Amino acid sequence: SWDREGRNSCPECREESTDRTLRVNRALVRLSEKARTLGLNLNAKKSKLHCEEHQEELKLFCKTDKKLICLICATAREHKSHSSTLTEEAIEFYKEQVEFSFESLTEKESEIQKTEQEQKEITSGVQISILSPPCSR
Repeated sequence: SWDREGRNSCPECREESTDRTLRVNRALVRLSEKARTLGLNLNAKKSKLHCEEHQEELKLFCKTDKKLICLICATAREHKSHSSTLTEEAIEFYKEQVEFSFESLTEKESEIQKTEQEQKEITSGVQISILSPPCSR
């Protein structure tokens, strides 16, 4: 910090000062330490989802209600008789379902495009026969 460096400079703008009567503001130091700690705690909490009711991490997935729940919710009356699983297992299950659905839709899209192409070919064949004069023999 500035008091140990042997020179007096502002910790914010780094401008040097000739005033030797600078003192550490202990209240400001404590406040800034609390703000730093609080900021770290907020960042840690933001990275994981938490239960609005219990502020616990959402580690389980209620299969019955199809929603994330905390351990306290899982043992509470509302979810006690419900089937639940770990969030990671639920993520894998639904990820597989989405992938399967995507593959199925991709196949159906391909079939539709093929059918559209066949219809265009049939339509263009009909148009050609309508526009062409009949053969006279």
